[in-house]
Amino acid sequence: MFRMVFIDESRRDLLRIVWKESIDDSIKTYKMNRVVYGTTCAPYLAQRVLKQLAMDDGHNYPLAASAVSSDMYMDDLLTGAADIYSAKQLKEQLIALFRGGGMQLHK
Repeated sequence: MFRMVFIDESRRDLLRIVWKESIDDSIKTYKMNRVVYGTTCAPYLAQRVLKQLAMDDGHNYPLAASAVSSDMYMDDLLTGAADIYSAKQLKEQLIALFRGGGMQLHK
Protein backbone atom coordinates (compact mmCIF):
# COMPACT_ATOMS: atom_id res chain seq x y z
CA MET A 1 0.00 0.00 0.00
CA PHE A 2 2.78 2.42 0.85
CA ARG A 3 4.13 2.36 -2.71
CA MET A 4 0.71 3.48 -4.00
CA VAL A 5 0.92 6.78 -2.11
CA PHE A 6 2.68 9.62 -3.93
CA ILE A 7 4.66 12.24 -2.04
CA ASP A 8 3.83 15.85 -2.84
CA GLU A 9 6.58 17.30 -4.99
CA SER A 10 7.25 20.06 -2.45
CA ARG A 11 8.02 17.41 0.22
CA ARG A 12 10.28 15.09 -1.78
CA ASP A 13 13.41 16.76 -0.43
CA LEU A 14 12.52 15.20 2.93
CA LEU A 15 12.81 11.65 1.55
CA ARG A 16 16.20 11.36 -0.09
CA ILE A 17 18.49 8.41 -0.64
CA VAL A 18 22.24 8.97 -0.87
CA TRP A 19 23.98 6.27 -2.90
CA LYS A 20 27.47 5.27 -4.01
CA GLU A 21 28.18 2.23 -6.16
CA SER A 22 31.76 2.03 -4.89
CA ILE A 23 34.10 4.00 -2.70
CA ASP A 24 35.60 5.79 -5.73
CA ASP A 25 32.27 6.82 -7.28
CA SER A 26 30.67 10.17 -6.72
CA ILE A 27 27.64 10.39 -4.46
CA LYS A 28 24.24 10.21 -6.16
CA THR A 29 21.16 11.63 -4.49
CA TYR A 30 17.66 10.37 -5.27
CA LYS A 31 14.35 11.89 -4.19
CA MET A 32 11.58 9.41 -3.47
CA ASN A 33 8.30 9.94 -5.32
CA ARG A 34 6.29 7.53 -3.19
CA VAL A 35 6.03 6.60 0.46
CA VAL A 36 8.82 4.25 1.50
CA TYR A 37 8.07 1.22 3.65
CA GLY A 38 10.12 1.31 6.83
CA THR A 39 10.16 5.06 7.34
CA THR A 40 8.65 6.34 10.56
CA CYS A 41 5.98 8.33 8.73
CA ALA A 42 4.82 5.54 6.38
CA PRO A 43 2.01 4.06 8.53
CA TYR A 44 0.62 7.50 9.34
CA LEU A 45 0.73 8.63 5.71
CA ALA A 46 -0.98 5.46 4.51
CA GLN A 47 -3.78 5.80 7.06
CA ARG A 48 -4.15 9.53 6.41
CA VAL A 49 -4.52 8.95 2.68
CA LEU A 50 -7.32 6.45 3.32
CA LYS A 51 -9.09 8.88 5.63
CA GLN A 52 -8.78 11.69 3.08
CA LEU A 53 -10.04 9.44 0.30
CA ALA A 54 -13.12 8.58 2.36
CA MET A 55 -13.68 12.26 3.19
CA ASP A 56 -13.23 13.49 -0.40
CA ASP A 57 -15.23 10.84 -2.27
CA GLY A 58 -17.34 9.30 0.49
CA HIS A 59 -20.46 11.10 -0.67
CA ASN A 60 -20.25 9.10 -3.93
CA TYR A 61 -19.52 5.78 -2.18
CA PRO A 62 -21.18 5.84 1.25
CA LEU A 63 -20.83 2.11 1.97
CA ALA A 64 -17.15 2.15 1.09
CA ALA A 65 -16.46 5.35 3.00
CA SER A 66 -18.03 3.90 6.14
CA ALA A 67 -16.01 0.69 5.85
CA VAL A 68 -12.74 2.52 5.17
CA SER A 69 -13.35 4.89 8.08
CA SER A 70 -14.12 2.20 10.64
CA ASP A 71 -12.96 -1.22 9.40
CA MET A 72 -9.37 -0.69 8.19
CA TYR A 73 -6.34 -2.11 9.95
CA MET A 74 -3.25 -0.75 8.20
CA ASP A 75 -3.74 -1.97 4.63
CA ASP A 76 -6.34 -4.64 5.41
CA LEU A 77 -10.09 -4.12 5.33
CA LEU A 78 -11.98 -6.29 7.81
CA THR A 79 -15.66 -5.79 7.15
CA GLY A 80 -18.82 -7.59 6.16
CA ALA A 81 -22.40 -7.27 4.97
CA ALA A 82 -25.81 -8.63 5.95
CA ASP A 83 -26.46 -10.33 2.61
CA ILE A 84 -24.89 -11.10 -0.77
CA TYR A 85 -26.47 -8.11 -2.51
CA SER A 86 -25.10 -5.68 0.09
CA ALA A 87 -21.69 -7.36 -0.06
CA LYS A 88 -21.56 -6.94 -3.84
CA GLN A 89 -22.53 -3.27 -3.55
CA LEU A 90 -19.83 -2.73 -0.93
CA LYS A 91 -17.26 -4.47 -3.10
CA GLU A 92 -18.09 -2.34 -6.14
CA GLN A 93 -18.01 0.87 -4.11
CA LEU A 94 -14.67 -0.06 -2.53
CA ILE A 95 -13.15 -0.80 -5.93
CA ALA A 96 -14.40 2.53 -7.29
CA LEU A 97 -13.31 4.53 -4.23
CA PHE A 98 -9.80 3.12 -4.28
CA ARG A 99 -9.53 3.42 -8.06
CA GLY A 100 -10.31 7.13 -7.69
CA GLY A 101 -7.28 7.39 -5.38
CA GLY A 102 -5.05 5.53 -7.85
CA MET A 103 -5.10 2.33 -5.80
CA GLN A 104 -6.03 -1.20 -6.70
CA LEU A 105 -7.51 -3.59 -4.16
CA HIS A 106 -5.86 -6.96 -3.64
CA LYS A 107 -6.73 -10.14 -1.73
